[in-house]
Amino acid sequence: MRVQYPFTTFLFAAALLAACDMSTSPEPPDEPEPAVLTVAPSFATIGGERFTRLAALLSGSAAGVPEEMVTWISSDTNVATVARGGLVEARKAGRVLITAKWESARGSATVVVLDQVGKKPTSPPVPR
Repeated sequence: MRVQYPFTTFLFAAALLAACDMSTSPEPPDEPEPAVLTVAPSFATIGGERFTRLAALLSGSAAGVPEEMVTWISSDTNVATVARGGLVEARKAGRVLITAKWESARGSATVVVLDQVGKKPTSPPVPR
């Protein structure tokens, strides 16, 4: 005498398959690293000279962006101005915040102008 359990076997197999998650959902794509902009040095003093240069250091998703793409802003152009490339020119004694930005990334440095000595040079110093 042979016993057959086709319906029971079918139910067992269906329950087993339902218990196992056979689907594999794809992993979400990695979030891109945020753009990071750091100004170096973060603090500078202009004494007897008239110029100093700041650098914009880009990392994260901004790595590889040419520094020429960075916009520079002075919080007080009466104290110091800033040109493309981070060249800061002293105007009068005081404290100023120099901000560099690229898209949503920002970095800043504080520049203190102590005094101004001598005439304005014909050209800024060459960066080393």
